[in-house]
Amino acid sequence: MNLEDKLEKITHRTVPLYALIVLMIILAAPTLLSCILGLPLVVAGELLRIWAAGHIQKNEEITTSGPYGYIQSPLYLGSFIITTGFCIMALKPLIWLMSTLIFFLSYVPRKQQTEWGRLERIFGESFLKYKAAVPYFMPKSTTPYPEGAKHPWSGAAAIENTEHQTGIVVMLIALFIWLRV
Repeated sequence: MNLEDKLEKITHRTVPLYALIVLMIILAAPTLLSCILGLPLVVAGELLRIWAAGHIQKNEEITTSGPYGYIQSPLYLGSFIITTGFCIMALKPLIWLMSTLIFFLSYVPRKQQTEWGRLERIFGESFLKYKAAVPYFMPKSTTPYPEGAKHPWSGAAAIENTEHQTGIVVMLIALFIWLRV
């Protein structure tokens, strides 16, 4: 992903989320206990994102392997878990509430609309069937989606999907908060 693609992701809908992250770091008042409680969530959220990014086959097929067999949006669930962990570490429940509202009332609906529209145009009935069978954000079954291609996790795909960069940023933010203890 080049710089232009990254800058395109900065929109009037993402800026408030980024601003809340910066505000959370600045206002963080962590304790050793809050960091011990929040850090596992940060790690779990990033591991979910790495797992998901290693399965994505963008615009080639509907990704149904790995976590995509259980939910349509494991990257967003991972981001939500990470944010929750950061807010626990920083002891900032108000920032968690504000980011959650922005995330679910603005960011996710817009992403749903654009992604679902793109996937429906590309994959038609196959995507509509997947969308109807697999929940968007929270798994409802321990059985994965039975149809579609299944691929093993790929580190190359995770890197191609720039998750290593996200992971570095996530760990730096966790470190900045931890250093405030």
